[in-house]
Amino acid sequence: MAENTSDKIYDYDRMKVREKIVWGFRQTGTESTVADLAGLTGLPLQQLEAELPAVSDEFGARLKVTEKGEILYSFPRGMKSRFTGFGPRMKKILRALAKGAVEGAKALFKVWIVVMLVGYFIIFLGIALFSLVASVAVQQGGGGRSRNDRRGGGLGGLWLTTRLFDTLIRIWFYSELFKGPERRGFSLDRGKKRPLHKAVFSHVFGDGDPNKNWATIEKRAVLAFLQSHKGLITMPEFMAIMGMEAPEAEAAINAYLLEFEGSPEVSDSGCLYYSFPKLLAKAEPGINGSVSPLPLKRLGLFSSNSPKADRTFRLINVFNLAFGGYFLYNALTVGSSIYINTVKGLALKGGFAFIYSAAGYLLQLLGSLNPVPTMFWGLGVVPLIFSGLFFAVPVLRSLGLKRHNEAIKFENLRRIFYGKVIKTSGELKPEEVVAPMEEARPADPAAAERIARNLAAWSEADVTTTGYEFKEIGRGQADIERLRSAVDEGGFAPGKTVFDTEA
Repeated sequence: MAENTSDKIYDYDRMKVREKIVWGFRQTGTESTVADLAGLTGLPLQQLEAELPAVSDEFGARLKVTEKGEILYSFPRGMKSRFTGFGPRMKKILRALAKGAVEGAKALFKVWIVVMLVGYFIIFLGIALFSLVASVAVQQGGGGRSRNDRRGGGLGGLWLTTRLFDTLIRIWFYSELFKGPERRGFSLDRGKKRPLHKAVFSHVFGDGDPNKNWATIEKRAVLAFLQSHKGLITMPEFMAIMGMEAPEAEAAINAYLLEFEGSPEVSDSGCLYYSFPKLLAKAEPGINGSVSPLPLKRLGLFSSNSPKADRTFRLINVFNLAFGGYFLYNALTVGSSIYINTVKGLALKGGFAFIYSAAGYLLQLLGSLNPVPTMFWGLGVVPLIFSGLFFAVPVLRSLGLKRHNEAIKFENLRRIFYGKVIKTSGELKPEEVVAPMEEARPADPAAAERIARNLAAWSEADVTTTGYEFKEIGRGQADIERLRSAVDEGGFAPGKTVFDTEA
């Protein structure tokens, strides 16, 4: 019995076919038509057309249309895979390592923040309380010195410790650390509350990317557009939804062609468009009606705390900075000379160094033979490093967030500009394209002009004395509207149910 040839055409090894296609493109200089590939590889047209979307997506193909209306597959980066090989593998590993390092450092710093908020607060409160008791004892006993001698452990030490103790007591009463569960929490702008440690984390690290689900939103917008526009889309329309420049969008659409079984087509007048007929077989015609056809990215926020809460955290950190600087300075200047000789014996050094002396005396009572290293590192260096990081991380993040938000605004403006070009016939002046929302208003006053110039270079637009005329885009849009009007969606509908498994 003769073997059925059609079975061999539809039953094939996909990986081997893709390898032959890649080999064929390399033989032709990475640019060819489907007919060229068929002649070189001997593969059936059905197999070529079935596997070309996967090859195009992996190697970043861009499509051109010849003067005779033939589609030309072009690979401007050469036949370099985005998924396999040493380069992509190393990039993936490095990205994973960098992400792991950042997350690990963030987790350690979060632990450190909790330790500083709770542990060091208790330590500072204990030192302040001990210093106050010691200062009062010196006042009562005299310590062999006059009650008015500010150089000893008298009024100078009492005033300094009283002010410190008063400050810590105020922080105690107003701190979230010591409120009950029913009252604990920092207010957010939207009226909700969150635990203290999460509010601090929000101040230091922010609250993540507000557009982390953007890939899903973007894909739903593309599919909603296709299902409401007869399954047909032009490259300018795709660029308007994605907010991408032409080269990036030309590479990105390959993934949609592969995933949703689309195909590039050419109109009778030679305009390129993309067809996704299988997306029209919908049981519910309005299923994507709520999806915005032109979604805009959200701007990142510094934190979700109220401005007052963020200011409070900065002020508390100033206290840590001052406290650490105080102990580091005295450890370097006073050192181990925490006592002075009096007629009645040794007494704590008074004045500005009194709290330092009292802390050293307390450490000796707790069993430390030499308290200076502990005060130098534990009460001086560590709080200073923490305070530096507590200030530096939000500052650097704020600068990065500003640049990131400007990039988002530019991308959103590009979406709006492309949408305006698609709907406008005739001349378009870039300065007249004004975004109605802050999310699409870059600080650069020439942003719209830059977008127009890049789009004009890609679409071969006519440059006038006051603006641009995107005639080729207009011709393509007129073509696609004629093609859409000829599509009968009823022919793609699933039809009536003729079999039901439940029945």
